[in-house]
Amino acid sequence: MSQFTGTLALTVAVLALVASGCGSGGGHPAATAAAGTTSSLAPCKLDRAQRRMVALATADIRRLRRIQAPVQTFSQRGAPGQDVMTGKFALDRGSSHPPPDAFAHLLHLAKTAVNLCGSCSNALEAEEPVLDRQERCG
Repeated sequence: MSQFTGTLALTVAVLALVASGCGSGGGHPAATAAAGTTSSLAPCKLDRAQRRMVALATADIRRLRRIQAPVQTFSQRGAPGQDVMTGKFALDRGSSHPPPDAFAHLLHLAKTAVNLCGSCSNALEAEEPVLDRQERCG
């Protein structure tokens, strides 16, 4: 038991040292200055088909949230109907090719709506593309 207490005390001390270095007072000036600036890139304009896809995907995300609301614990299979609605979200999202920023936002919202369903989360992780740095609204 004393070895566990010593290990616990060492872990807490290391975490305290790491946390003290992450505060706003001792940060790097270049990093804090860069964090305060906003991006100059404007959001991409969506065409009619993309706006429709975003509306469908957003409705699917709302349904996923309603399905998961009564669930309290993580399970691999999720709530009844949750995997089907996750598949519908993937199909609706695939109906049009949204810009990367819109796609990433929708995918993030969907992942948070199914975070207690293992297979649903894995399916959405598989949807995530490797984005090219040069790909933007085009």
